[in-house]
Amino acid sequence: MIFVEKLYDLEGKQIEMINITTYSLQPYFSCNVNDVFLSSEWFRESVNEKVRKNRIILESESVDISLFFNHNLDTGKNRIGYPLIIYHYFNHCFYLTGINEGANAVSLLAKNLNQPFSMDGILFDGFKPEINETEVFIGISPGTRKLALIEWIPLHYRHYPAFREMTLVEKAAELNQKLFKHISEEMGRFLGISFENLTVELTDITRVYPAPLLYKGHEYHAFDVEFITNAVLPPYLTLGNNKSMGYGRIIPL
Repeated sequence: MIFVEKLYDLEGKQIEMINITTYSLQPYFSCNVNDVFLSSEWFRESVNEKVRKNRIILESESVDISLFFNHNLDTGKNRIGYPLIIYHYFNHCFYLTGINEGANAVSLLAKNLNQPFSMDGILFDGFKPEINETEVFIGISPGTRKLALIEWIPLHYRHYPAFREMTLVEKAAELNQKLFKHISEEMGRFLGISFENLTVELTDITRVYPAPLLYKGHEYHAFDVEFITNAVLPPYLTLGNNKSMGYGRIIPL
């Protein structure tokens, strides 16, 4: 059950608030440790192993541990919707973001791993709080703001060949439409947020990543982009494909 606090403005219009918690984990590296293999995918698998080992404790606190895996451990059935736990890796540091029920889940995991611990031979000095907000506004607000997406994967691998054949004007229109849908339909629908009258304008593609992301044997192509919008979107949330592993990370500019 998604929890979104119900608040109202002076005109009686509903204001949407969500809970967000983000922890950072800085690995210790000795001179003989190579961090090339580290990634958000590695981070997820390593955290998942810690969750398995702490399953009884977490479930005794009413934590739905399927949020960490994005599927039910007993049935194998995938969860449908926006991920409530997101795994990030950038600037040689890991970040674990929880949203709503996921915020409670990552906080309880951090509570049970509050001493130095290792994952796959890499030592971490516990979870460091980055964000702990119980009332974060997300939705449409007067005026516009400039945001960036880092390693945004707007297209499914099946659609990329057709995109590659488009003209520059057609590509810009396609990316703008994808961005609109990622906010209004994917994030909005699954988090229960209204993005009525949403406006989005892609203003720049600052980077095209030369090497595609390989995921389950398929190639996904990533972009860094900037855009202006009348939506308020919190940092550490993500948009697009593979968003549960930190792709399409939102950065306010």
